[in-house]
Amino acid sequence: MAFRILSLALLATAFLLVGCGERSEPLGEIAQTYPVTVRGGGERPITLAEQPRRVVALDPGSAELIVALGAGDRLVGVPATVQALDGAAPVVDRGGQVDVDEVVQLRPDLIASTVGVDQLDAALAGRESGAAVYVQPDASLDDVLRGTIELGFLVGEPVSARRVAARIRADAARVEARLGGEPAVSVFVDTGFFITVPGRSLLGDLIERAHGKSVAGPSPGPDPFPVERLRRLDPDVYLATSESRVTLAQLRSERRTADLTAVRRGRFAVLPSDLVLRPGPRVGRALERVARVLHPNAVR
Repeated sequence: MAFRILSLALLATAFLLVGCGERSEPLGEIAQTYPVTVRGGGERPITLAEQPRRVVALDPGSAELIVALGAGDRLVGVPATVQALDGAAPVVDRGGQVDVDEVVQLRPDLIASTVGVDQLDAALAGRESGAAVYVQPDASLDDVLRGTIELGFLVGEPVSARRVAARIRADAARVEARLGGEPAVSVFVDTGFFITVPGRSLLGDLIERAHGKSVAGPSPGPDPFPVERLRRLDPDVYLATSESRVTLAQLRSERRTADLTAVRRGRFAVLPSDLVLRPGPRVGRALERVARVLHPNAVR
């Protein structure tokens, strides 16, 4: 119990140090003691008795974070959409389906997931392999910062975690400073077939931070957004994710969307899905990308 309390105290200290923003580098080594317990984004905290030697990441953002923390050599399984890593097997196909049997065969000590991953598959992989399952919070930039610190403690790299988190905060601060008093612009995000993103999502948070306001509201639901309602709301900017395959030419050729203000004025942009939808170490760059589209005169 004493070890667990110490680990939690260290985690709280790391948050405080990163949150204050006064230094971008740690003053010295942060002692890492196991067992360590973190909350994550799941229903209950998880505890690791020792440093994990074999790690499986079920989310591309989690995989990128683990690499950024300096623990990429311990990744034995990653999604197929992640750039190939030496010795890491694909355990999630491009459609997001988890290969539970493959995960189990890799004998992981730790499985890193996110809320966006099928939680039944993640839990089953954990039970079958005996690995601890960490659910990384992924619905905002602040969530990514918390996940960075927590993953850093789990894999035994708290100093690297502080550095990565400080870099994300610095990137975000630069963007927010450039935006200054820029007014919010109305936005619609199309991930394909007029399906949009909720406000409580990573891209939704990035849009709000970039002084944008989604016309779809905070909870648009999983179904296609009604085009007639979209026409009434008439957003200033129309964004599409790269996976959607939506183009400006397509919108201009479609009778229902051709007269949208954003379409007529060419206020349209395609955002790289592997940047703006991944809760990983590049989230600061993702914010800059979104801000540059929404406010090109302020963020260049």
